[in-house]
Amino acid sequence: MGPQRMNREQFYATLAPLDEERLKKTLWTLYWRGSAQLRERIAAELTPEERKPAAKSAQQPVDAQSVLDDVRRFVELARAGAYMAGDRRVSPRERTRWRFTFTRLAEDAKAALAVDAATGAQALELLIDLADETCDYDYFRSDDPMAAARFVVSDAVALLWATYLDLYGFSGFAVRAAPELIRWERAYG
Repeated sequence: MGPQRMNREQFYATLAPLDEERLKKTLWTLYWRGSAQLRERIAAELTPEERKPAAKSAQQPVDAQSVLDDVRRFVELARAGAYMAGDRRVSPRERTRWRFTFTRLAEDAKAALAVDAATGAQALELLIDLADETCDYDYFRSDDPMAAARFVVSDAVALLWATYLDLYGFSGFAVRAAPELIRWERAYG
């Protein structure tokens, strides 16, 4: 059986007597003989902070128009049956990974509401319409597509309507939300 695992204080106490050259040699041995995952973690720690890639959301805000275009294309392909049959516009890999694309587009549409509320609202409306239609039509290979995509329609509608209320006031909200309520209402939620 191997040596016992050290805690942080014991590890630092063991490293304290080593000089810089021995520390470099130890780190090199770990890097060279370690697994690919260990090498990636060491390389990530050695990368200076200013050169590390920033998170996507911190990197740049979403472009609302490109999100709307992507959503329109996705909805058009779904309604055409491209995610069910052997349509060349959708690769077999994408056909099985549609829920990840849907989730990404839903998150981008929600983020686009903050950048350009009108364009983001159009994108989110299209996704909600598609989610509503999946109750009646088989657009994807899944028993419950929205559960597979982890898309909660009521949460998306609440966000959309809160944006309408903030942006247009109550009268503008009522004009926009009333037709949507009639269109999206279901007997059981």
